[in-house]
Amino acid sequence: MKAELKQLVALQKTDISIRQLQAALDAIPHRRAEIEKEFDQRAFEFKAIETRRDEAREKRARLDAELAQMRAHAEKAERDLMSSTNEKAYTAAIREVDAARKHISTLETQILEQMEASEQAEKDIGQHEPEIANLRAELEERLKAFDEQTRMQTEELTVARAGHDRLLADLPKSMGMLYNRISTRIRDGIAVAEARHGSCTACLMTLRPQVMAQVRRGDEIIICDNCNRILYYVPTEQAQHAPSAV
Repeated sequence: MKAELKQLVALQKTDISIRQLQAALDAIPHRRAEIEKEFDQRAFEFKAIETRRDEAREKRARLDAELAQMRAHAEKAERDLMSSTNEKAYTAAIREVDAARKHISTLETQILEQMEASEQAEKDIGQHEPEIANLRAELEERLKAFDEQTRMQTEELTVARAGHDRLLADLPKSMGMLYNRISTRIRDGIAVAEARHGSCTACLMTLRPQVMAQVRRGDEIIICDNCNRILYYVPTEQAQHAPSAV
C-alpha cells in the first residue's frame, strides 16, 4: 500500500477514535445524572422519611412562631381585661382571653404532634442509616470510577488530537486538503473506507472490477464513484488481524 494511503488510513482511525472519545465526554452530564438517579431510586424510601422529618421541623417552626404571637396577644388581652372599666369591655376581654388560650392550647398540641413526627422520622432514619451508608459508599465508588474513566478519556483525547495533527502534517498538503474536504462534507466524517469483496464498505455500492483492481494495487489514491470516499484495500491475511477504519 502506498505510504500516503497508509497515513490516510491511520488518520481516519485516529479521527474515529477522537469522535468516539468526544461523544463519551459530551455525554458525561447525562451519564453522571443516570448514576445519581439510580441512587435516588434505590434510596427513595429513605428520602421520603427525610422529607417527612424536614416537613415536621418546618411546620413546628411555623407553629412556634404563631404560638409566640398568640401568647403575646393573650398577654395583651389579659392586660385589657385587668384594665377594663365597664361590663362591655370586660366581657369582650374575657372572650378574647378565652379564645387566645384555646388557640394556644391547640397550637401546643400541634407542636407536640410535629415533635413526635420528627422524632419518629429520626428513629426510622436511624434504622435505615446502615443501608443508606452502604448505598452512599457504592455511589461514591461508582462516581470515583466514573471520574477516573473521564480523566483517562480526556488524556486519550488529547493524545489522539496530537496524533491527528502529526499525521495530517506528514501528508502532502493536497492530500490533507482532500481528506479534510471529504470528511467535512460527509455526515459521519468517514473520508477513508475499506474496499472489501468488491464493494465500498461505507456506501455498500459494488465497485467496477477495474476500480477494485486499482484499489488492490494500492499505488494510487482511488475515489469511490458513488460516495466519493478514498478507498483502500486490506489483504485477507491482514484483515483477519486488524479492524477496518469503518
